[in-house]
Amino acid sequence: MSDIAKDLGPLLLGGLIALGLSGIVTMQAFLYFRTFKTDYTRVKVTVGTVWTFDLIHAALVCAANWRYLIEAWGNDAIADFIPVSVSLTIVVTPLSDIASVSKNNWLVSLPMFLLAGARLISAVVCTILMIRYPSYKEFVRNYDWIFTIGLSTSVVLDFCTTASLCYYLRNSRTGFTSMDFVIDTILLYTINNGVLTCISTIISLVCWIVMPQNLVFLGFHFAISKLYANSFLATLNTRDSLRERSQGSSERGHQLPVIFPNRHTSGRMLSQGDIPLDGRTTKLQINVEKTIQCEVDGELEEMQHTP
Repeated sequence: MSDIAKDLGPLLLGGLIALGLSGIVTMQAFLYFRTFKTDYTRVKVTVGTVWTFDLIHAALVCAANWRYLIEAWGNDAIADFIPVSVSLTIVVTPLSDIASVSKNNWLVSLPMFLLAGARLISAVVCTILMIRYPSYKEFVRNYDWIFTIGLSTSVVLDFCTTASLCYYLRNSRTGFTSMDFVIDTILLYTINNGVLTCISTIISLVCWIVMPQNLVFLGFHFAISKLYANSFLATLNTRDSLRERSQGSSERGHQLPVIFPNRHTSGRMLSQGDIPLDGRTTKLQINVEKTIQCEVDGELEEMQHTP
């Protein structure tokens, strides 16, 4: 029983977490289609595609757990068996990661497209080999390096995507309080989402390398695609909130510190009420001349006064 708990327990926990995250994805997709009815068609198609892949992945996770925990109940050898549903989850995961920002800069986007392509190819090859050789021991003995390349590429891709987004958002700062407030908030979202997905992938990679004899890595791998989908949909659904808060911030001042100062700042942390203008303070002096006309004993007299 201890071996079953160690081998199949991570699949159950990972499956439950994945289904919970899938419910959040569905809620966010429903919220998007209800709120942003006037969005571009290509954005709606992208959201629908991400949602569809997420539902397919959730169904495959349920099928995998049913195969392991229900149909094979009492069969200790099932822990070494790779069901087709598990094999298909490997290829569905990279398909969920289809949202990125490049600002049409091919110098940055082309390497990320190549990394995404290599990751997808690795996932397809792993799926084919797992279907052909449905044994974890045999797969680890002969083809473990393919899965390792796929997870390693995923880590590098997550890091490059997050770093490029932070770089371009940092350079997009304008010095205006309301606009910089929005950029700072997007930066925080980008860092949080990028770090979360990257850490999850690293944990799955470490478990795969250190403990390939059990299925702990697969439990973490179940949740990776859900994190990608939630990150993408959360970015879309927060647009109205950011717009409203940015309009309010123009009256209240900057609500967030500037994490990445650029040429508009002096290199220090700016807080509420600060206005970055090239790091210098300019004094403006205005002289006003007043001309006063007064009548003294019937004569008009003009006097000039400069305060």
